[in-house]
Amino acid sequence: MGTRPRRILQVIAVTGGPGGGKTELLRAIASDAALAPVASLSEEAIHGMRFVRMSPRAAEFQCALVAIQAATEDSVMRALAGSGKQVLLSHRGTLDPCAFWQSFGNSRESFFEMTVTTLEDHYRRYDMVIHMESAAVRVPEAYLRHPAAHRPEDVAQAALLDRYLAELWGGHPRYVKIEGMPDFEEKMARGMGVIRGFVGAMRWES
Repeated sequence: MGTRPRRILQVIAVTGGPGGGKTELLRAIASDAALAPVASLSEEAIHGMRFVRMSPRAAEFQCALVAIQAATEDSVMRALAGSGKQVLLSHRGTLDPCAFWQSFGNSRESFFEMTVTTLEDHYRRYDMVIHMESAAVRVPEAYLRHPAAHRPEDVAQAALLDRYLAELWGGHPRYVKIEGMPDFEEKMARGMGVIRGFVGAMRWES
């Protein structure tokens, strides 16, 4: 996985089970007058595997996801050096594939063994982790799946993935969970508030 370029930008991983609002939060940041000038976004690694003829259940597939996620974040940070950007928001993090690996019936330990990483390696890559909890956990009636949304997981599967992600990322020193709630706009406002607070603290420290 390599090491992250040293402090070129602060990096926030936006994680959570399916249907948590990750994409919507990142879109809101990209269009926010205050955050857009200082924040850049990195797409999730799964898009790089779209045309790979390999089962997601294969160890090689999950190892590739980790490598692509890390390489994408590192490349974007190097490209933005000197650009005035201060924060990189990553759609998912390098630890997220472990949750999917576990959902296929495998152990967390086997994930770290096959990717030659440790939990601390993944934690060190990110200055904050924002967990947008899946609607499946607290407001299952609001959870949408295929064909209404581009996700195959049913409510139980989505909730399980969310639980694995909470267990994996929960030990990060700057882990923040935005719980699911009936008022989705309020959930987005809370997520934006966390990011604005993080950026504001950066400016104060500098």
